[in-house]
Amino acid sequence: MVTGVKKNRAYLRVLHCPVNIAGQAWAYARAVEEWGASAKVVTFARHPFGFPEDRCLETKAVRSRIIRWAKLRAFFLESLRDYDVVHFHFAASLLPGYKDLKVFRALGKRMVMNFWGSDARLGRETARLNPYFRHIEGYERDDALIAARLRKIAQYIPVAIVPDHELYGYVSPFFHRTVVVPAAIPTREIVPEYPDPARRRPLVVHCPSKRNLKGSGFLEDAVRSLKKDHQFDFVLAEGKTNQEIRKLLAASDLVVDQLLLGAYGVVAIEAMALGKPAICYIREDLVERYPPGLPIVNAGLYDIEKALQRLLRQPSLRRELGMAGREYAERQHDSRVVGNMLMEIYLSLY
Repeated sequence: MVTGVKKNRAYLRVLHCPVNIAGQAWAYARAVEEWGASAKVVTFARHPFGFPEDRCLETKAVRSRIIRWAKLRAFFLESLRDYDVVHFHFAASLLPGYKDLKVFRALGKRMVMNFWGSDARLGRETARLNPYFRHIEGYERDDALIAARLRKIAQYIPVAIVPDHELYGYVSPFFHRTVVVPAAIPTREIVPEYPDPARRRPLVVHCPSKRNLKGSGFLEDAVRSLKKDHQFDFVLAEGKTNQEIRKLLAASDLVVDQLLLGAYGVVAIEAMALGKPAICYIREDLVERYPPGLPIVNAGLYDIEKALQRLLRQPSLRRELGMAGREYAERQHDSRVVGNMLMEIYLSLY
């Protein structure tokens, strides 16, 4: 709770590294700063979608293994001196083979590991729980390798963080403690633009980071079918920066996140923060695990056309869901809410 953080008012120096998945390392860092921490985001490589960081080591661009190792070692020694809490992301650490984790732990450095998706998703379990998993092309899962990686990290880091209960199921058996902390967005900096019910040609937007994971081909089939009898525009945006995507979402009337994975992601969160209705496939067994009032329209491969048709025919419903989504984003994903949750976790490590 908020009072807990205020009572334990402590100045923490937090490092988020070495990957900035969907800009969430940056969002988390800014979120904890609202609660008095000092936080930096340091990455190995710049994000292709232009998400910001405080510093990029550019190690992936270095061809020489010796020079790359020297840069990693230098920053590792710097992190020992300059930070109290190290918040790792995407099952990655600073040194190959997780050698840094052993040293961090021996020196009493507080650590957490944040998992975000393919870094922890086990194929056999996903196939058992998700009826659409078999439709994902080119998404091979080496369960033995993933499980070994989770066990290795858990030897040194007792606390894992996941953004939702879909990933919780894969990660929690390996760690002493696993906490669900939702993705963060600074809703107070985003002005909602609710859909106009009077708009004659609504704009449907889909922004896949990877088409095979989001079910983009199935969505395009549904769009082609619906265009025979409905007047609307459709934009599938790929390879754009986060700022360009946000402008496109702001201009939309309806956003489709993904149709295969079973949990909503950052695109749906941005859509809700902007006041747009969002469609996404959420696994049936996970629906009740979300906080009450989730306004996302739940649709997968087999009912996406029906879900789109319903929202295209009911402009007032689009606006109603957009307003409900904004309220949900403020309650569950606002950076101040998420920052408080992260601070509670950090302080619990002492």
